Amino acid sequence: MPRTVDLSHPLEPGMPHARTVPAPKFTPTSTWAEHRMRVMRLDIPTHIGTHVDAPSHFVEDGATLDQLPPSALVGRAYCLEVLRDGPDPITAADLESAVDLEPGDALLIRTGWDDRYGEPAYVDRHPYLAVDAAEWAVAKGLRFIGMDTISPDLPMSMRPPNFPYDVHRTLLAAGTLIVENLVLREISNRWSTLFIGVLNVLGGDGAPARALAVLDD
Repeated sequence: MPRTVDLSHPLEPGMPHARTVPAPKFTPTSTWAEHRMRVMRLDIPTHIGTHVDAPSHFVEDGATLDQLPPSALVGRAYCLEVLRDGPDPITAADLESAVDLEPGDALLIRTGWDDRYGEPAYVDRHPYLAVDAAEWAVAKGLRFIGMDTISPDLPMSMRPPNFPYDVHRTLLAAGTLIVENLVLREISNRWSTLFIGVLNVLGGDGAPARALAVLDD
């Protein structure tokens, strides 16, 4: 029987976020006690929690979320485990050990940092992709790269002034989407059929998403 695994972190107060984006706010506007119904107002940046980066995030004329074809968000994916203890790069050589990926596949990279979500180091000391890894993904024709870290680029604490975001720019300029803050511990070194339920924001540069993997157990 197929089994569905949720790869997403919930949106909640106190969740990790980059210092370049504001903290989320969750405000009840109707309560059961007062209104006999519940309504909440969400004030969240587009790049928080488990979310998709659209090409327009870093490409001036790049596609926005509403312009993405549904086929970009559904399809087969392989989760490669490349465990890292700290801010060490994941190179093209590390990714070449994956099973034979075909153009249009997605690659999910589990570094083990999904287990450290919420720790201070999660924002500032996470593993990251080397530029040659991003170039490898583009050359393979992958539809997206997903990671269990807050960014595929160098951690914020290690970025020099005027940091160029080379990994983001390499992937997104080629139309290879990025999914960040995934929970991948249950699907390491496995194929799945992946569904990325990203919010369909008109003109959106990114948005939170519910990521679901269907496994043929």
